[in-house]
Amino acid sequence: MQRTRDGKRLEGFLATCRGATLRRALTEEWLNTLLPGIRLLVGCEQGDDIHLEGDVATHTVMVCMAAPIFARRYLDRELDFVERLAMLIHDWKKPVCRRNPRSKPPFPGHETLAAAEIPALAQRIGLNLAEVEQLHFVVANHGLAHELPYLPSAKRRWLAGSPHWASLGVLQAADAYSCWCPGGGHLPIHWELLEQEALATSNSADSTWPVMHAFAIAPQVATASRAILSSEVQNVGVRL
Repeated sequence: MQRTRDGKRLEGFLATCRGATLRRALTEEWLNTLLPGIRLLVGCEQGDDIHLEGDVATHTVMVCMAAPIFARRYLDRELDFVERLAMLIHDWKKPVCRRNPRSKPPFPGHETLAAAEIPALAQRIGLNLAEVEQLHFVVANHGLAHELPYLPSAKRRWLAGSPHWASLGVLQAADAYSCWCPGGGHLPIHWELLEQEALATSNSADSTWPVMHAFAIAPQVATASRAILSSEVQNVGVRL
């Protein structure tokens, strides 16, 4: 399927927009036509236990601005359109899943609801089947990525065996760094664990996904870049 005119507009916008421009677009009609109800992210509070950064709109903008940094450092490439779109819509359905922000979890099922919108979105913007699969995997499983160290080993292998594990890892890293905890800390990221699992799974005969391309970086490179990432990502808020 070829990109529609609206899809081309969205692709170009996400590739070039700054934080303030994206924040404004969340309330604009053209984006809400493509992503119905995304304006509801504005003013949707998340509680202050792990989200001192503000409402879902602020968090989403921060994720979108931080993700290219992680892609360059971890993957040595720019984000593709599907990855940029995943950053934008990963919390799309939080407003309709909202409980009391002090509840655990405060937005149950938001990943599933967002993933369920992807087939219709694909028609509006012109995603092919491979792109739909990639987008669905990342959006539907981004909550699991935060729980990676605590998942059963079979579930970890399943996530890491996907050809889209790196896209999931980039979202998890940007998402975690964009959750500001009390005291100014960040949630831990699990990139290294996911990477190690992916490398092991790619060499395993019991992988449930096709063998992936070996573009994972060496663990020592990830370790060396972590300090740079921390300083760069913490400056994202200045550019919003």
